[in-house]
Amino acid sequence: MKADSEQLSTSGNRNEEPVYSLPCKGLAIGWMISLAVSIGLWPLIGPVGWLDEEGIRWAMLGAAIGGGIGGLGLLVIGPWKPRRSGDLPTLWLAATTARILAIPGVAFVLYSSIHPPDKPYVLGVAAGALALLVVEVPLIARAMLRQIADDESSASRANASDG
Repeated sequence: MKADSEQLSTSGNRNEEPVYSLPCKGLAIGWMISLAVSIGLWPLIGPVGWLDEEGIRWAMLGAAIGGGIGGLGLLVIGPWKPRRSGDLPTLWLAATTARILAIPGVAFVLYSSIHPPDKPYVLGVAAGALALLVVEVPLIARAMLRQIADDESSASRANASDG
């Protein structure tokens, strides 16, 4: 299927494109909470389950690695910087993909060098990464939806005043 040249051409002028920003403060607080929860739950749930003290320490270290690298990935996005509506979702998706690849990569390198017990360490890494995503995705989605709704309502008010 061939595409028309009209479909492929762009004006190059993105000045009309809305500019959105991420909730920087909310993301920072959410990251700290997710990190605290993913690390702090291991001493509570470890003794009830199958983890001994050493396993709990490694699970906590794994959670710190997963959450810490995830937080660095948030910093790479630069949530304080307003971005065009077409760029922000793409940037967030690219950063999230990079984090999802970097977290196990770094965890594997550390695992290979220090040889911790595998189950608690891996579960800790996964808990740290997933806890951040559970907090981050709703925060970003709500902020984007709110900004889109604000843009649409202001555009409909402008159209109503024109006509």
